[in-house]
Amino acid sequence: MKKLCLLALACLLFVQLKAQNGVIFKVKYLPNKTYQSSVKLNMKLHAMISGDQQVLDKLKSQGITQPVNVSIDMGFSGVMKTGSPNADNSYPLHLDFKIDNLSVMLGDKQVPVPPKVSETDFKAVGSIDANGKIQIDSAAGKKANDTTQKKMQQMMDMVQKKISFPDRALKPGDSFTQTMPLNIPIDKGGVNNMQMNFSITYTLTSISGDNANFDMTPNFNLTLAVKGANITITGAGAGKMVYSIGNNFPVSKDGNFNMKLKVNSDKVNVDGDATITTSFTTAIN
Repeated sequence: MKKLCLLALACLLFVQLKAQNGVIFKVKYLPNKTYQSSVKLNMKLHAMISGDQQVLDKLKSQGITQPVNVSIDMGFSGVMKTGSPNADNSYPLHLDFKIDNLSVMLGDKQVPVPPKVSETDFKAVGSIDANGKIQIDSAAGKKANDTTQKKMQQMMDMVQKKISFPDRALKPGDSFTQTMPLNIPIDKGGVNNMQMNFSITYTLTSISGDNANFDMTPNFNLTLAVKGANITITGAGAGKMVYSIGNNFPVSKDGNFNMKLKVNSDKVNVDGDATITTSFTTAIN
């Protein structure tokens, strides 16, 4: 009993010491692990459309009346398995993800969704190099050709835009901001320019055992200059994240996001508000 008390005291002192001196956080996939993830998303959009009466009449004939209310529920899950390290410190990777459900409501009417949306698995095999970068080699049992591999790699690169923690140790109360600016001139399909600024401020609130708890404050701004129209989407929100220190990985994220949508064109104008709630969990074994 005495040894048990001493061990508990030592663990408590260790946690307090980590909280006082700070912890250096990094997000990375580890070898010989299974990452079971689940994501849920709900979006509710409320919008008013004004402008050309012929366009408004056509929308009304299709059952789209004012105000326009859209609700989307989506969920997907998957598993990522890593293997043992090779001589170059890379290790194999197996992915299997699928959409569990997708429901779209327009007003009080259910919008038909093709059944195949929730029947298709995305399966892939690849590797993770010594720097933690994912390389996809094949999908659905077929070796990827150059074009397919490039598309899959672009998707994985987006997935890999993980949290960039600072190199310094963080203590409760410390915060940092991760920004993802994007400015793309496009002359295809009538889109002339796209500018996006997305940032999340993370604040470490506490360290409890293996878990580090963070508050998240996201901000988003997107503008699209499309032929004949300008689209602006802005938003802000709040959320929570739990990061596993031992696994170097977030095990849960929950957030609420409020957005404003504005479309100005020579035909119609749209003024809308949207709320988005997200829930992300990962079990690591």
